[in-house]
Amino acid sequence: MGKILLADDDKIMIGLLTTLLELEGDESTAVTRLEEIVPAVQRERPDIILMDVHLVGGSALEALQTLKNDPELQRIPVLMTSGMDVEEQCRRMGADDFIMKPFRPSELLQRLHAAMENK
Repeated sequence: MGKILLADDDKIMIGLLTTLLELEGDESTAVTRLEEIVPAVQRERPDIILMDVHLVGGSALEALQTLKNDPELQRIPVLMTSGMDVEEQCRRMGADDFIMKPFRPSELLQRLHAAMENK
């Protein structure tokens, strides 16, 4: 099981994801603001990051780029999510995967665990 950092400004979504991950035996930490992402990753060293594109404070693509340019953090897989189809943009910025909202919990878990196994 893995350690997952959730970055989403929807507190209901964070609650649902946290419960889903706990049921699977995963550990999660959540942040809701753009400026919290990089410090949380530095502190927590998660196995994977699940990050919504749109957060309070701006686009999470900035944080994605910062993470992927950091030699100590760039190997942590990032699964981006959004209600808009911005997969190409996310992948150009360094995302390892993208899943569009709304998604099925089973698909999300499969992608998260596959990315953690391949890291």
